[in-house]
Amino acid sequence: MLTLSIILYIIPQSLAMRQTRDFVLLPGDYGRGSSTLRTWIEEKMAEDESRKLGGGGDGDKWPTKILVNMSGEEAKAAVLAGDSSLLEENVHILPSDSMVTMDYREDRVRIFVKDGVVVSQPQHG
Repeated sequence: MLTLSIILYIIPQSLAMRQTRDFVLLPGDYGRGSSTLRTWIEEKMAEDESRKLGGGGDGDKWPTKILVNMSGEEAKAAVLAGDSSLLEENVHILPSDSMVTMDYREDRVRIFVKDGVVVSQPQHG
């Protein structure tokens, strides 16, 4: 048991040391870090840019389609179009500061809006 704990202690340290051996400039004003981290940041930045430009095409439906910054009614229509099992009365448009119950219901979606605009991605629950 002692040997296993030593191995578990040594392995993460050796991985951390390996990752810091190359110290490169990171994109997006993130400073410096490993090339592994740089690659991950570049991939995520490309995904974000793809979403901004409407990546995924017209066939993209909720829940993968980003509904933030849409009007509440547009988002409700997109949710209903993306999940045919939902009933319209179970898709609620609520102010972003609303108090809600904490129970989880797979047949319910809450769309939180501020000034009529969706502020967070709607999810089942």
